[in-house]
Amino acid sequence: MIRDVVVLGAGRALQALAGLVTIRVATGLLPPETMGYVAQTTSLVWLICWIVVAPVGVYVARAFLGWRNQGVAGQQLMRYLVFVMVAAAASAILVLALRSSASIIPGISAVTLAVLTLLYLFGYPLQTAGTGCLILLGRRISYVAFGNLAVWGGLLLAVVLFRFFSSAESWLAGVFLGNVVAASAFFLVMRIAEKPAENAPGSLPFTWRAVFMFAWPQLLTSALWWSQSQSYRFVLGELGGPALVGLFAAGYTVCAGTMQTMETLFNEIYNPKLYRTLADHGQAGQVQAWNDYASAYLPAIVLFGAFLVGMIPFLANVLLAEQYRVIVPILFIPALTETLRAMYTVLNTMGVVKLDMRITVPPVIAGAILSPLLVYVLGSSNPLLGTAAGLLLAYLAVFLIVIPITRSALPIRWPIGRILVAALTGLPMIILGQLLPRMLNTTLAISVVVLAIGALYMAGAQYVLARPWLGRVFRLDKGIR
Repeated sequence: MIRDVVVLGAGRALQALAGLVTIRVATGLLPPETMGYVAQTTSLVWLICWIVVAPVGVYVARAFLGWRNQGVAGQQLMRYLVFVMVAAAASAILVLALRSSASIIPGISAVTLAVLTLLYLFGYPLQTAGTGCLILLGRRISYVAFGNLAVWGGLLLAVVLFRFFSSAESWLAGVFLGNVVAASAFFLVMRIAEKPAENAPGSLPFTWRAVFMFAWPQLLTSALWWSQSQSYRFVLGELGGPALVGLFAAGYTVCAGTMQTMETLFNEIYNPKLYRTLADHGQAGQVQAWNDYASAYLPAIVLFGAFLVGMIPFLANVLLAEQYRVIVPILFIPALTETLRAMYTVLNTMGVVKLDMRITVPPVIAGAILSPLLVYVLGSSNPLLGTAAGLLLAYLAVFLIVIPITRSALPIRWPIGRILVAALTGLPMIILGQLLPRMLNTTLAISVVVLAIGALYMAGAQYVLARPWLGRVFRLDKGIR
């Protein structure tokens, strides 16, 4: 058990480090205009992937162990491989036709955009499906190795190609080729997957109808989420040009990547307790599970959000190259936006608790409409500040919609008192972060020192807030062993 925790923890830490290094290297090599084309292309291929291929990959991961027990995993994985190849080729042709007839992402040619689409839609689904199956097989070291191969290999290839061909296309090709190389995990799974079991239970069918019925809600939600979270890259591109897209996307990534690391860490620690509480499937058990989760999660996110708002000038000074630091004065707004986004994900947890994800759809619809609309309206007068403000208002509206939905779905309570305590505890970090840049020349060394002080304060405060539920988690773990 300890070995598994160490392996998985080290693997995730390396992947998080790769993300931070990638931001710093990319902003050091790519000018803002090139970064804008990179951001827009990444958004486009992500959208196509999650509409066409990725939901099927989730189904494959869900059905894999059943297929393996019945001895048909190799056959079904081969069918998925053929599907991915056909879908990638068809998507590339579609993008070629679309780019030839419309001026989307004008800095990248139609043929190149089609090739990049082909690379991403082939490599990413196979890499994620392969590593997902490896963890199900208990191959944790292989899981960690291939996951890191995708991000570190992609970064290395991107840097090498960019040195020879200084363009958005070369950088993207390198990053996407990292997924293609790591897709060898999928072929490893195909080789080791067959292990028929006696008296194996029935497995999920791999038919068009079964897959479609499983995938269509994910397809719809992904498209709506893309409109809420990614469409600004194209709206801002029309309002201010690709250079502003590159500046804003780089700054926002610093906020989003940092907050998502916090979310992942929290859920990996807390989720075992959440699912054990759900052993009582009645409404009382569901209410207790959500109340306990929200009481732990929301104060932790608010406190970390205060750290992010206060420390973002210093964090950006470390992670962004000089040419991107013009965006730093407004990055507290994306930091607030990411805090709201992380807070309203408690609705997703409620969907898991109730086994009913339909409750997550109305907020995403609202966000999908409001986000591009507000970015366009507010960004028309001031592209960067207007985009930041538009996203913040859209996410605030979604958060306000989430609150009554949670109350109507279950008779739960929001931990208002603990949230306020977390906010007041985080206030010194916000004050420190806003005052110091006015008083000191924030060099790299000073930024590192301030971040270290802020991180120590935040970690100590998190521990104090988390002691009640941490004790219960560890007692449960001890009881199971």
